[in-house]
Amino acid sequence: MVKKSLNFRQNVRKKLLIGLLALLGISSVAYQQKDLYFRIKQSLDIFSEAFSLIVLEYVDEIDPLELIEAGLNAMFESLDPYTNYFDVSSNEQAEILSRSNFSGIGIQVDKKENRAIVVRVIDGSPAQRVGIRTGDAIQSVDGLSTETLEPEEIESLLMGETGSKVTVTIKTPNALVDQLQLFRANFEPKSIGYAALLDPTGEPVVELNTDTQVLESNDSTKNELKQGVAYLQINEFGQGVNAEFRQTLQAIRQESELQGIILDLRGNPGGLLQESVQMLDFLVNADIPVIQTVGRLEEYNTRYITREDAGYTGPLVILIDQGSASASEILSGVVQDLDRGVVLGERSFGKGLVQIVKPLPFNNSMKYTISRYYIPSGRSIQSLEYAHDTNNSVLQRGDDTKYKTLNGRIVRGGMGIEPDLQVPTELLSPFQSELLRLGLVSDFVQQVELPLTATIDDELIQIMTNRFMENFDPTRLQIWNDMLSLTDSLAHSLQNSNALNANTDESLQRITDQISTLAKSNFSEKNREIEVVLGLELIRFYKGNQVWKRASLVFDPAIMAGIQLLDDLQDYHSIID
Repeated sequence: MVKKSLNFRQNVRKKLLIGLLALLGISSVAYQQKDLYFRIKQSLDIFSEAFSLIVLEYVDEIDPLELIEAGLNAMFESLDPYTNYFDVSSNEQAEILSRSNFSGIGIQVDKKENRAIVVRVIDGSPAQRVGIRTGDAIQSVDGLSTETLEPEEIESLLMGETGSKVTVTIKTPNALVDQLQLFRANFEPKSIGYAALLDPTGEPVVELNTDTQVLESNDSTKNELKQGVAYLQINEFGQGVNAEFRQTLQAIRQESELQGIILDLRGNPGGLLQESVQMLDFLVNADIPVIQTVGRLEEYNTRYITREDAGYTGPLVILIDQGSASASEILSGVVQDLDRGVVLGERSFGKGLVQIVKPLPFNNSMKYTISRYYIPSGRSIQSLEYAHDTNNSVLQRGDDTKYKTLNGRIVRGGMGIEPDLQVPTELLSPFQSELLRLGLVSDFVQQVELPLTATIDDELIQIMTNRFMENFDPTRLQIWNDMLSLTDSLAHSLQNSNALNANTDESLQRITDQISTLAKSNFSEKNREIEVVLGLELIRFYKGNQVWKRASLVFDPAIMAGIQLLDDLQDYHSIID
């Protein structure tokens, strides 16, 4: 009886203690919340008084709207790159652009280290035709520097009436600077840019007609292919892309047994998270947590778990590059963390923050970050973590933690998705891209008069290449042009200082001649590269983008690396097992 009484009293005390702790916890949260609201009010009172004094008493007359906008922009600059303020004019311009006959040049940009980086180039767009590539930095648009502009502002500058001209200054990853003139065009990019069943050489046996969304045979002699690789290029995670992906893959699987799938997410800036999660549903078994968002407020915390058995369990290769961001990084990161497939290419962009847009008074608005994405290993895909010191200054903090995949492989967080195998991801070399940017290839192709029914084969391409090389001055290429400009500048400086004599002038002429000789010699060694870029542009001009894409597959180093890996499953499994 005494023992029961003691137990009863102990239980009562335990319950009272738990209740007291809970009450103290609630009180602490309530106090913190009350203290936060007090500090908000205090800060607003200080700001309001300082703002009023400056507007009313400052020595020069100040526009209150301009001053408040400067203050808001400074506040947002202390946060992450994706938290922005949009004034009424920006919102009105966005509304006008959405309702008008406005076009662009076919790129998407994002900010990285205060640079406007091209993260996507749309196939067949004006930007692609002049050689702009993923990773190029947009320095200015029509003479206006992009350094202080947000991605949305840059893309608005690139928009305009269909057929109008825009001048863009770009800096390539290898430090070449070009000023390009492009004509805006109206085009509607598709979520699935291309899909085909490929043979071991990279040639498509059947391919998706992007206009009719029907698979069509490309070569009747190869219809009996027993095993092939399904290749699907996902441009963005737009509404319905998961359903398109499944339908297209199902149609391809009816043509042949699959050796594997190559899912191309290069230049894919993301889109709807739900679409990428549903695609993972098809590739990963049921009841597996694949992604979660974590923020300060409980309402912004979500957890996504696969709901259906995998519709495809065979070998899988994902292609990524520095233009792969957000939802495309989530898909490739989950595949990597679960050792579900092999990721090839280059390190992705690293955008792992979730934003929402909320209206502000007088038709202004703001976009701000509410949470971060985390994938199964526990790592964040955000390339930089943003913290704040005691002075509320932004600190860029990397993630040194080592994370592990399902099979125990070491992966790193805080830097996008690093590929399992690093391979080149660009179709064209820097030299080939420069030829496009100079406009020399497109000018030549448009001057060639071929019948629309002409067969563009190796013989024709070789003839055209020889003609192009005979009439091209290689000193127009930037590396040689810069050397000649420096030599010419030196000659002018010496002349202006009366130091240019006959011997010096002769020496400078010899240097100029030597530069020209080297340029021609180097150019003559580029015959094969010129053949490829000229042949592809002839095909694009006379046959269209679908045929161009088909012809480009065998020259794409990332696609060919994927086919090779799927052809040797021992190498494939040695990476993920």
